[in-house]
Amino acid sequence: MAISTSTIGSQILNQNILKTNQDYFNTLQYRLATGTKFLDLKNYGTDSARIVDLRQEIESRASYSRAIDLADLITKSYDTAIDAMGNTMQELINAADPLSTQDTNWPNDNAVIADNLLLELQTNLNLEIGGRFIFAASNYTAQPVVEMRNLSVYTTTDIGVANTIETANTVPQHVVDSGGAATTESYHTSFAGANTIDENAWETLNVTIADNQTIDYGISATHTAFQNAIEAVLRFKSATQTGLTEAQRRSFLTEARAAADTARTQLRQLQSENGVAMDQFQNAKDLHQAFNNVSQIALDDLTGADTATAATEMSALQAQMQASFATISRQASLSLVNFL
Repeated sequence: MAISTSTIGSQILNQNILKTNQDYFNTLQYRLATGTKFLDLKNYGTDSARIVDLRQEIESRASYSRAIDLADLITKSYDTAIDAMGNTMQELINAADPLSTQDTNWPNDNAVIADNLLLELQTNLNLEIGGRFIFAASNYTAQPVVEMRNLSVYTTTDIGVANTIETANTVPQHVVDSGGAATTESYHTSFAGANTIDENAWETLNVTIADNQTIDYGISATHTAFQNAIEAVLRFKSATQTGLTEAQRRSFLTEARAAADTARTQLRQLQSENGVAMDQFQNAKDLHQAFNNVSQIALDDLTGADTATAATEMSALQAQMQASFATISRQASLSLVNFL
């Protein structure tokens, strides 16, 4: 009977050893499959808190980088659109300085040019990125600019009457036939009548690029540069209407060139300011990436498993476990014989 008890005790011991080996075998399988040491954080002991901190910091900076990517895409789109509108102003300046306007085809030909210029501005200001009209400020679900080719041309009573440039939070507007009907119009979709106030049409975008660091970067269609650009084209288009004297036509063209030159300067300044934001985004993204690279190395040092070693240990352990199974099987047979 003593032999039987000893055999059963030995069998239980071997079974416990086998279970321990099986658990470690599972751990080795996990290391080989994932490249990390343990599934449960508690198994890392005193390194657990450091691992949590590193993971949280890496995810936080990755989140900032994703936000920066979206903002960077928008600012790059601003840059392209503003550049195109600057070219539009140059086209207008060239067209508004003709050798002569006496050609009978000049009004019709240049009316077409004016409409094309308005369409270029309209297309750029209604630029949409990812379901967001980027020049619409907080009203980003709707186009900020109307069909500008339908705006009225100025009358001769408007010659020499400068358009008032609106500032926040008044929606841009201009008065047609100031010496007569004095009709107020606007290129902006928020316009609901003279002196419309819409704070959302002026609000800029912003993005948090790091802890306690936010950058304003949005550009609205209400910006002074765009008001002058559209004013320039409307003055140019007004010069193409019939019934004008040569002096009146020349006056409209002079005013168009002046407004276009102002707009072109303002667009360059706006592009420069936007470029500063682009540089800030890139610098912040580079810092996040550099930090995450270093942090990931530190995290890998703490959690990373040597897969080659794990594979070697698995092979040896597998052979050991097979031998244990055989031993337990023999012990089970001996135990049964001893009891008989």
